[in-house]
Amino acid sequence: MDSLRIVPLTTGRVRVHDDMHRGRGPGLVRRARILRKGPMGELLPIHAWLIEHPQEGRILVDTGETHAAHDASFAEFHVAREDELDHQLRAVAGIEPTDVDRVVLTHIHGDHVDGLPHVAHAPVFASAREITVSASLAARATRALTKQPLPEPFAPQPLALDGPAVGAFPASTSLTADGRVIAVPAPGHTPGHLAVLVIQPDHHVLLIGDAAYDVAQLQDLQVDGVSPKASVAKDTMSRILRHADGHPTVVLPSHDPDGARRLAATDVLRRRQVHAD
Repeated sequence: MDSLRIVPLTTGRVRVHDDMHRGRGPGLVRRARILRKGPMGELLPIHAWLIEHPQEGRILVDTGETHAAHDASFAEFHVAREDELDHQLRAVAGIEPTDVDRVVLTHIHGDHVDGLPHVAHAPVFASAREITVSASLAARATRALTKQPLPEPFAPQPLALDGPAVGAFPASTSLTADGRVIAVPAPGHTPGHLAVLVIQPDHHVLLIGDAAYDVAQLQDLQVDGVSPKASVAKDTMSRILRHADGHPTVVLPSHDPDGARRLAATDVLRRRQVHAD
C-alpha cells in the first residue's frame, strides 16, 4: 500500500482571543467572553489540507481564508491576496485550482469555507448536521452580527456519517472506495463538525479542523470559547486521544503552528499525561 500525499496549505494567519482559544467559565459565560475585548494570542496559521489519492484524485479538506475577511472581537485576520487558496495550490502543491476534484469541510466557519470561490467547479461536502445548523436562524444572525457571511454560491452536499465505527470514532463515511480517506464525527466546536482520517501504510493522519486549535489544547482537554456544549467538545477530544492511543496517529489541528512539521516528520501523538475520559 503506497502512501497518500498530504499537502499543508497555509492561507494566511489569525490572532484569536485568549478566551476563544481556551475557554473560561461555564456555559454561556464561557461563550460570551469572546465577544468582549481582551488579550489576543500569537499569530496562528489557517491551514487547509490537500489529499492526493492515486485513483480518486485530489480531495481538499477546508479552503482557508481570504484577504476580505472581517476582523471581529474574537479574531484578527492577517491574510494577503497571495496567501489565498489559489496561490497556495499553485505555489505549494504545484497544481491549478481546477485540478481539485472535491472539497470536504470540517465545519462551516469563515476561515474554513471562504476560499470556496477558488474551487467553485468542485463538489463540496459537509456533515448533514453541520449543513442544517448553519442554515438555522441563530447561525444566520451570528454571521450577520460578526460580519462573517458565507461565500456565494454556497450549497454543500450532506454526508450522513452513518457508517461503521472506526477506531475510537462511533461512526464514519468512507470518502474513497478503498476506505483510506474517511470522514468521522467530531462535534463540539460546532454541532456537526467532522474530522478526516487518512490511513497510511504504517500510521494514520487525522485532520481535526477546530476540534482543538493545537495539540497542547487537545492534550489538556481544554474546551474553546466557541463550542456550544463543553461536554460534547471534551468527549470528542477524548476520542481523538483514544484513537491515537490505539493507532499511531499524526493529529493535525487547522491552526497548530507545528502541524506542517509534524506531518513531514510523521510525528505521531503521544499523551503527555494520563486523562480521565
